Amino acid sequence: MQIIADANMPGLEPFDAMGAVTRVDGRSLTRQQLGEAEVLLVRSVTRVDAGLLAGSRVRFVGSATIGTDHVDLAYLQEQGIRFAHAPGCNARAVAEYVLQAVLLLCQARNRSPVGATAAVVGLGNVGHRVADWLTDLGMNVRACDPPLAEQGYEGPYQLEPLDAMLEADLITLHVPLTDSGGHATRHLLDAVRLSRLSASQMLINTCRGPVIDNDALLARLQGGRGPATILDVWETEPLVPAALFEQVLLGSPHIAGYSAEGKLKGTRMLYQAFCDWLDVEAEPAPVSVSNKIIQRPVANEDDLLRVLQVAYRLSEDHQRLGDSLTSAEPGKAFDRLRKEYPVRHELHDWLYQGDIGAPWQGIMRRLFART
Repeated sequence: MQIIADANMPGLEPFDAMGAVTRVDGRSLTRQQLGEAEVLLVRSVTRVDAGLLAGSRVRFVGSATIGTDHVDLAYLQEQGIRFAHAPGCNARAVAEYVLQAVLLLCQARNRSPVGATAAVVGLGNVGHRVADWLTDLGMNVRACDPPLAEQGYEGPYQLEPLDAMLEADLITLHVPLTDSGGHATRHLLDAVRLSRLSASQMLINTCRGPVIDNDALLARLQGGRGPATILDVWETEPLVPAALFEQVLLGSPHIAGYSAEGKLKGTRMLYQAFCDWLDVEAEPAPVSVSNKIIQRPVANEDDLLRVLQVAYRLSEDHQRLGDSLTSAEPGKAFDRLRKEYPVRHELHDWLYQGDIGAPWQGIMRRLFART
C-alpha cells in the first residue's frame, strides 16, 4: 500500500509497517506527488479537495488536526473517500498555552486573574478544557457556542451570545473556521465587534487566524484603544504582518498545540481510524514513563506561571517568530519554525513535587493529571 504523509507528522512508524510511506512537504504537495498512493496523511497546511485528489487512487485521508477547514469534506463523501481527523488531540497543549498567556497578560496589566471575567468562545474539546482550567484559576467564566446551544447543551456553563460577552476582561477564541451557515466564524471578531473592545481588556486567539479580522485588529491596536493581545494564529499564514506582530503583546507561529504528546496523539488517532477502515487490529501504543521532576512551590499566580514555564516559555516562541520576520523569505521561515520546532512536553509528562497553597490545588491537579 502506498502512503503519502506530511513529513512533519511524528509517530508514523505504525504506518511504515502497513505499507510504503513517502514523506512530503505538506504545504507544497501536488497531485503529481500522490502518484499511485491510496492513503494521504496531512496537517492543516495542506488543502485537500478535488484539485489535489481528482483522478488519484486515494481512498483514505487522515488529518492529524482538530479543525477540518482545509478539507473539502463534501467532495470526499461524494467520492467515497474515508476521512478521519484528530479532534481533541492537542487540547491539553493548547490549554497550557492559554493558561500561560492569561497569566502573562494579567502580569502585563498588573492585575490578578482571580475574580476577573473570562469569555470562552467555543466549547469544543479545547474550549471546554480552557473553561474548566480558567474556572479553577479563579476566573468567572462565561461561554459562547451557538451550535452547541442549538444541540441542547446541558453542561456546567450557561451559553450566551457573543455580543453579550464583549465586555469581559478576557476573550479567548476556540472555534473552527467556517464560512457558511448561520454561525460562520470567519471575521467573527470584525471591525464592529473589535471597536467595542478597550485597552483594559485582553484577547487571545489560538484557533484560526481569519476568525479575527487582522486588518481591523491592527487598526484598533495602533490607535492604542485595543485589548492587550496574544496571537498564535494569523489571517495570512504563513506570512505574518510585521506591523500586527509589533502591536501584540506576544505572538507565536501557530504552535499552541505543538506538544510532543499532542502531535503523537494526533497521529495515533489516525492510525486507529486507518486500522478500523482496513478492519485490522491496531498495534498497542508504546507507554512512556517520565522521570522529569518539578519541585517549585505554588503559593500565587507568579509561582504558577513559573511552573508552566519550566516546560514551555511563550516568550521564546515570540522571539523566534520576530527573528523570522527579518529573513529574506518570512513565509518559508514561518514554516521552518514549525517544522523544526523544539520538543515541548505537556506538564502531565512531568512529576510534580512541591507545596501547593489551597487556592491553587485545583488548577495544579488539572495540569498534572494524565487525562
